[in-house]
Amino acid sequence: MKVLQLVSPGFGGIETFVFNYYKYMDWERFRFDFLTQNPALEGAEQYRDFPYGVHLLKTTAGQNKDLFVRRIREIFESGYEVLHLNNCFWTGFLLEELAREAGIRKVIVHSHSTFIDEPDEVKRAELLRRHEEVKEAFSPELATDFWACSSLAADWLFGPQIPRDRIRMVKNAIDVEKYRFQAEKRAAVRQELGLEGSFVLGTVGRMSYQKNHAFLISLFAEFHQAHPRSKLMIVGDGELREALTEQVLSRNLEGAVLLLGWRTDVEAYLQAMDMFLLPSRFEGLGIVAVEAAASGLPCVVSSQVPGDVAFAENIWHRPLEIPVWLSAVEELASREYDRNSGLEAVRAAGYDIRRQAKVLEDLYAGSGG
Repeated sequence: MKVLQLVSPGFGGIETFVFNYYKYMDWERFRFDFLTQNPALEGAEQYRDFPYGVHLLKTTAGQNKDLFVRRIREIFESGYEVLHLNNCFWTGFLLEELAREAGIRKVIVHSHSTFIDEPDEVKRAELLRRHEEVKEAFSPELATDFWACSSLAADWLFGPQIPRDRIRMVKNAIDVEKYRFQAEKRAAVRQELGLEGSFVLGTVGRMSYQKNHAFLISLFAEFHQAHPRSKLMIVGDGELREALTEQVLSRNLEGAVLLLGWRTDVEAYLQAMDMFLLPSRFEGLGIVAVEAAASGLPCVVSSQVPGDVAFAENIWHRPLEIPVWLSAVEELASREYDRNSGLEAVRAAGYDIRRQAKVLEDLYAGSGG
């Protein structure tokens, strides 16, 4: 069964979601290909062991609609049974219309977010206006299946014309065993990074408007004053890296903040942390919080992160206010935790990819609707 995945222009949570599942699916029964504007997805190092193809979109419908339509029709003629549209917000539904015209059996619209990741306020307002316009105009006849990673993500993408009993919640599942706490791995990474004797706060994510790293630096500056041996580890990169670096320098924190860039072995760096922080302005789910919880880390996440991830008592949701977060971090830091307990809590909440991959296979093979 050939499945065509529409994914984002860069690397992020959507690509993580798709490949997490694909790894544990039956490759003799299912083949994933990708529709993307990201040329780096072809031959990407972290995905080189996966059998997949990439259809690169070199133009958008807004730039040249006729050329875009011809290209999409050509791709759809390659025999895809399933089109899986991984969406963060609405810009239009031309792909859905072309898929239905081409007779693709299953057209899935899948919501992965709850807002628009655009730092420019004017551009964000225009995108939001367009999102609401398209959301209202979208017809349920243009897709066979409606999926979301959380109830908040469902509300964000789907209007009242989509009956709520037709929306399927699909878990952003992970390889829980990969994140199992390992004291030896923790010691090795901490030694490599010079973290022995430090209390390490950390986060993972693209340096973007959504992830709100500026809040994290401000929070850490205050925490570090009271705990001078503390460190902040940031795994990720993105368009706001320069601004973030300047903020670190202006706070005289360059010796205490580790900007590690992208890593393909995120699980190793989670082992080295003592607490995980996710101050996002919005999240469809917050899969990195699931990964952190599986490694047994206490977590403070913003109140904008869906409550779906509150499956362990050491995951605290807090409003984005520095004094509130400082108090939460101080309190969690004073407690003792069994790092081995996190994995079973995540598994019990239904986020074990080995089980959920079989669910996804059944959903693709089903009739839809």
